[in-house]
This record gives sequence, C-alpha cells and structure tokens, in this order.
Amino acid sequence: MRRKAGAAFWIVIVVVVLVSLLVWQGLAYRAYTRVMPDGSLIGDLPVGGMTREQALNALEVAYSTPLEVAYKDHVLPLAPTSVELVLDLEATAAGLDEALAASQGSDGFVAFILRRPSDAVVVPAVVAYSEERVESLLISLAAQYDRPPQAPDPIPASLTFSPGQAGYWLDLTRSRSRVTAALLSAKRDRVELVVENESPQPLGAEALSEMVSSLMEAHPGLVLGVFAKDLRTGEELAINADVAFSGLSVLKIAIMMETYRVVDAPLDVQVSEWLSGMMRAVDSDDDANRLMAEIIGGGDVYQGAEKLTDSMGHLRLVNTFIAAPYNASSPGIAISTPANSRLSPATQPDPRMQTTPLDMGLLLEAIYQCSQGGGLLMAIYPEDFTVSECTQMIDWMHSDNAEAASFIEAGVPSGATVVHKQGFASDTHADAGIVLTSNGAYVLTIFLHRPDRIDWDESSALVSDISTATYNYFDAVTR
Repeated sequence: MRRKAGAAFWIVIVVVVLVSLLVWQGLAYRAYTRVMPDGSLIGDLPVGGMTREQALNALEVAYSTPLEVAYKDHVLPLAPTSVELVLDLEATAAGLDEALAASQGSDGFVAFILRRPSDAVVVPAVVAYSEERVESLLISLAAQYDRPPQAPDPIPASLTFSPGQAGYWLDLTRSRSRVTAALLSAKRDRVELVVENESPQPLGAEALSEMVSSLMEAHPGLVLGVFAKDLRTGEELAINADVAFSGLSVLKIAIMMETYRVVDAPLDVQVSEWLSGMMRAVDSDDDANRLMAEIIGGGDVYQGAEKLTDSMGHLRLVNTFIAAPYNASSPGIAISTPANSRLSPATQPDPRMQTTPLDMGLLLEAIYQCSQGGGLLMAIYPEDFTVSECTQMIDWMHSDNAEAASFIEAGVPSGATVVHKQGFASDTHADAGIVLTSNGAYVLTIFLHRPDRIDWDESSALVSDISTATYNYFDAVTR
C-alpha cells in the first residue's frame, strides 16, 4: 500500500508540473500572439512586432501621408484627399483579424511550443480612390512639364544656327499604373513617373529660309531669288527660285556647256581662248558671242542662241533662253516662259536673255554630276559629254575668281572652293556657283533686283551673308 501511495504521489506531481508548464506556455503564447509575427505586412506596410492596434494606427497614418510624385527633377506632393483616397479601416481590420485567427489556432500553439517562428501575416489594405482624379492629375503634370523637342533656331547676328533641344513627354499609361500601385500601398515610396525622351528636331531648310528672310529685312524694295541644293542629300532651299531674272553673264555657264556639247575635247587653241575670255572674272561679251556664232551657230550668232535655247529646253530648263547676243540693240524674237509670265514679283528681266535661280542651280548640278560620271547631262546627251569635259567646265568656272573674293566666295571659309560665274547690270546682280567642301558640295544661285539701281556695297554684303548662312547650314546638317 505504501508503494502504491508513493507512485500516485509522483504521478500527481508530474501532472501538476505538466499542467503548470502548459498554463505557463499558454500565457506566454497569449502574450506572443499579441504582436504581429516578423515579416507581417498590411497593405505593404511592415508591421512585424506591432500589436494589432499599433499596426492599424500605423496604417491609418501611412494612408493619410502625402505621396511624393516625381516628374524628372520636379518632386510634387500628392495629398490623399486630392484623389479622394479613403482607407476602409474597418474592413481592413476584419481581414487582419481573420488572418490572425487562422494563424493562431492549435497549429500555431504547437509551432510556438516547438520554437518554430510563426508564419508572417500578409493582409491587403482596403483602399478606394478616384481614377478620374488620378487621370486629371497626370494630364495636368504633362501639360505643365512636357517639353516638345525644339528645332534649331537661326541666329542672324552670327549667321549660324543654334542646336536643337531634345524634348520629353509623360507616358500616361505607364505612369498611371505606377501611381495606382503607390496609392494602394502604405509604404509611401516616391513615385518616379515614366518620362520618355524625344530627340531634337533636325535642322531643316525652313531655318535657312528664316535666316535669309531676316537678312532681307534690312533691304526694302530688293527682290531676292535664291536656289540652294545639297548635292549629297538633295535638300533644297528655294526663295523666288522660279522667278525670271536677267541672264547677264551668268548665262555664259550655259554657253560653255553648249560649246562642250558641240565640240569634242581636246579643244583647239581658238576655242580655249574664247572660253578663257568668256569665263574670267572681267569677262568678254565678244568672246561669248563668238562661241555662240562660230561654234554653236555655225557662223550665225542668232542661230547659236536658238540652238542653246533648244538645248536648255531638252534639259527641261524651260525658263532659260538667249534670244539675242550680248550687247545686241534688238531684243530678238520675244520668248514667253512660265517664269516671265508671272506678274510678281516684278524683276524687269532682259528680253534678250533670261533665266531663273532654279534653272541655273539645276544646270550647275548637272555639270557637277557629270564630272562624277552621271547626272542630267549624260542622261539627256549620253554621246556628247565625258567626265573629263565636265571637269574642265568646273575648272573654267574656277577661273572666275577675282583677286579679292566677293559674293558667294566671300561668304565661305578659306578651306572651301567656289566655282562660279557672276553677272551684273545696273538693276540686277547675280552669282551662281558650286561650293566644294570637305563634307560634300552644294550649288547656290543668288539673284538680286531693284528697279533702277543696286549699289555694289549693298549687294556684295548681302550675297556674302547669304552665302555664309548657307555654308553654315549645310555644314551643320552634314556634320
């Protein structure tokens, strides 16, 4: 009996100890479950180690805190009330309680006894906001901070062009997604809006046209005709380019071209002398007439003028003609063209010989392309021109350079070569040439007209400025 009584005593002791341990563990577990497990999140807000009340209070504070929204370097506060953001604290608390109840059952107690960490509680916050307000906010930011790319601007004072400026714009779709995600989250991280960059607009011929127009403001009553073409890219500038002007000595380029069409190289001494006299800076009208009469016209200068005009027509340069030789007292047969049929601008073109800036530019282009083995001359007259002959024509135009550079040549740097032909009358000044640079070549033809008289100082300065602007433009484009 004594042995049984002793065993029962120890059993009671063990039971008491176990019960005491369970009660102690239960109290400890109860205290343990009063705070959130490590890694717990409510609406992305870390709440591990917080009590339920602390976590809900922190959540409420987070959702009442303004959100930072960044458009590039512009950081703006987004107040929750501005987008009608509302945290449904009651619904969020119910979701939290449900999650805690699921994690704090018998399985949770066993995990506590075994010293295994409890699973983190992850609960979404129940939040509502106005999609319309968010959209309105983003549109407002785009209107305020978007910057379209800027085209290069002409700088008349230096005859140069400012570089274009890159632009940027707000990607509404992707930015909306980022803002929405940030509003739903209680973390309140800064929102970097999606801003797309856009390359600057390329330099366009309109910038050169604007530059030339600004130069003309100081020359009232002066009619300007300009044609420029980059022979590498084909880009063109045309201002009154299809207006008829007096042909002047510029049309000696056409006489030279027609001479080479009629005769084959090598040229005899007499033809070379006439060409030299016609194409030098202080040129000879008599030598031009001799070439039209003896080489082109078979002894008849008027026949030569007619044949030259026909050749211009075959080259589709229909506004270019010679009706009578240089210094003729009679204008010859009146020739009507699309250019001289225009009523304005009035340029009083010489009825004996006329052209347009466009026609002369295209003729120069044809000569240059021929020197490179192709182009209009070889296409229209495949048996009449060679690369060597067209190269010789360019060389003849190079001889037009006077001792002091003027007009187109005065407007380009020393590293560029200008082959050109100038022409002058009291009311019309002109220069037509090819500018050869390290980046390529371009043609430039400039005609100026003012009734009665143009002063040399005025025209030379203006043509030089237009030449400089054109050189800077094409240099910037091809750089």
